Amino acid sequence: MKKTVGICLALLAVTACTSKLGYVDKGNAFFRQGKYADAEINYRKALQKDRNYGEAYYRLGLTALQQAHGAEAYNAFLRAQQLLPDNIEVKEKLAELSLGYYLRDPKRPERLYQQTQQLAAELLAQDPNSFEGLRLKGLLAREDRKPQDAISYFQKALQVRPWDPRVTTALVQVLLETGRYPEAEKTALELVGREKTFGPAYDVLYNFYSRANRAADAENIIKLKVANNPKRADYIVQLAGHYARVRKPADVKRTLQRLIDDPQDFPDGQLRAGDFYLAEKDYPQAIASYQAAERSNPKDKLGFEKKALVAMLAASRFDDASRLVDQILKESPDDNLALRMRADLLINSGKPENAAPALQILQSLQKSHPNDTDPGLRLTLGRAYLLKGDLETARAELKEALREQKDFPAAQYELGRLDLLRRKPEEALEAANAAVAMAPSNHRARLLQAWSLAANGDEDKARVILDQLLKESPKDADARLQLGLLSLRDRNYQEAANILENLRQGGNPSAITSLADAYVGLRQFDKALATLGDGLKQSPGSIPIREQLARTTALAGDYDLAVKRFQQLIDQDPKSSPLRMRLGEVYQAKGDLKNALVFYKQAHDLAPNELTPALVLADALAKADRNDEAKVLYRQIVQSHPDNPPALNNAAFFLSDHGDLEEAQRLAEKALEKVPGQPGFYDTLGYVYLKRGQREAAIRAFSDLVRRYPTLSIFHYHLALALYEKGDRSAAKKELQKALADHPGSAIEPRIKQLLSSLS
Repeated sequence: MKKTVGICLALLAVTACTSKLGYVDKGNAFFRQGKYADAEINYRKALQKDRNYGEAYYRLGLTALQQAHGAEAYNAFLRAQQLLPDNIEVKEKLAELSLGYYLRDPKRPERLYQQTQQLAAELLAQDPNSFEGLRLKGLLAREDRKPQDAISYFQKALQVRPWDPRVTTALVQVLLETGRYPEAEKTALELVGREKTFGPAYDVLYNFYSRANRAADAENIIKLKVANNPKRADYIVQLAGHYARVRKPADVKRTLQRLIDDPQDFPDGQLRAGDFYLAEKDYPQAIASYQAAERSNPKDKLGFEKKALVAMLAASRFDDASRLVDQILKESPDDNLALRMRADLLINSGKPENAAPALQILQSLQKSHPNDTDPGLRLTLGRAYLLKGDLETARAELKEALREQKDFPAAQYELGRLDLLRRKPEEALEAANAAVAMAPSNHRARLLQAWSLAANGDEDKARVILDQLLKESPKDADARLQLGLLSLRDRNYQEAANILENLRQGGNPSAITSLADAYVGLRQFDKALATLGDGLKQSPGSIPIREQLARTTALAGDYDLAVKRFQQLIDQDPKSSPLRMRLGEVYQAKGDLKNALVFYKQAHDLAPNELTPALVLADALAKADRNDEAKVLYRQIVQSHPDNPPALNNAAFFLSDHGDLEEAQRLAEKALEKVPGQPGFYDTLGYVYLKRGQREAAIRAFSDLVRRYPTLSIFHYHLALALYEKGDRSAAKKELQKALADHPGSAIEPRIKQLLSSLS
């Protein structure tokens, strides 16, 4: 019995020891040992004993800071400050976090500003010489653009703690901002002499020297930073970055070699060199560095292979990347990164048939982590659906990626690209602008912005952006290509040819096919065909060049050879709906509408949910006078695509001749409502008015179109028809004569002459 009592007394003693104070003491012991997770557990146990124990919240905040859990630290310090309102250390920690969050948030939340201001005031009320209070007041004054107040607060703080590196650096920045350059430079140099390991002091001087075009001083201050901190690899990389900016590749290599040659101090030297070259877009050097790192550290082979894989993808070395992915997956079949890279490679192939296997991989990854939010995976899913042609699902995935991560320029870029494909230029521009706002120096985003501006008709602004990109990088092939495409779009074929001719040697399929388009525009078919032939010698397997060659052959009038070339492409890709449409167009141009309809029907059957093949088939059926079939198909199209303006417009035009005029008017008005002012849609509505006998309304519509688009003879012809129907033969004749005189050789000239003949 006595033994039992002894055990009970011992248990009571242990319980007494684990009071809230005991847990905090144990937590502090773990904290001093660097065991922050264990410390956190004990502080939380103390709070279970007493939810209002301020000291435990304070210690919990310190632990969260050590683990880089900023939000948890802020909440812990906030609660500690409420419970310990006079504790100076708590105030200082909370104020530091509050100001940090405020400065990092571009919206500058007023709540955080007021909180920091209040805490600084309380610190100074408790102690007029509070270093933290004065420092905070100085930083807030600088933020409020009150430089003299900021200087005064910083100088007072430095009287409390002379040469404090953070405050001295902040003082130097304000002195520079107010133009007090000699004083700022002298102060910063003295700080560097005193605090040799404080990196930000060197950086302030480097930025000042760079802006002042003092290149030698800029180089020397970074060299001094490295000399004073010889074992800081990041400083050596910073010096290499300086040499890269001033275009001294030999010095870049020599500087990075210091990391590689000293594996004892820099065991990750090759890795850092690879990361540097990857950031500088020197992909061959990046790949070589990662492969060297793999040889030196075979235990980390997989990690270096993945790094090399990223560089290969960035360099568009897809064959090499594919082989490396195969190798990684052979050794680690479930490796998430390699699987995602496999999906990326399938998507980057540009082949629609690769969308399904890419989606299978991505959906499997998504199912294996159902509770994880992964905006990157959503982005890749969006790209896969885009390749498949499922634009709506692609858009939904990209929107979800942006919901999960608002600051995601890559998703905004893909969304803009998708909106251009959807023929929504305004939405594309909105997405492009958002991508540029998030990443102002992002090359692809700025190119998309330029192309979206052009699609919205603002080609002058588009050219300004492209000129700026070329000013920054005179050899920027993408920007030059877009300038060429803009000239092509403006039908300035000679200018386009001059720009694109310089790009063809690089073997870029887009440059080659666009140059061929420019020569076609100049009616120089021999040059166009020769350009494409040379392109195929450089890239024998290029599908875009082969397609363009087949199309250009047809434009040159050699329909039989064009049919043969398109048939070869179809044999290689038998499930391609677009290729069958192209072949149908060749037969139609040849005058063989029967065969054209065969291939249009096949294209529609291969892609029954896509709009373009359906519209092309419906239009061809109408031309073949198979009006009953055309009417059924047009109504199916409108039912499947009730909000698509071209579908509504084309159906309206057909039905105005072969169907219900009220239905035709409803569809035409709906199309115009969705794209106000679109001339083709307005013309259709005018034509419906004419068919319904609403001649005045038709004349108003066609007159407006003739005024706005005087070079389009179809509008003159329709106005003449309306005037003729009204009985104003003289005005109709005058309009037709004007169209013939101003626009000879137009496609509808035979119809104009026929109507003119009936009026004579």
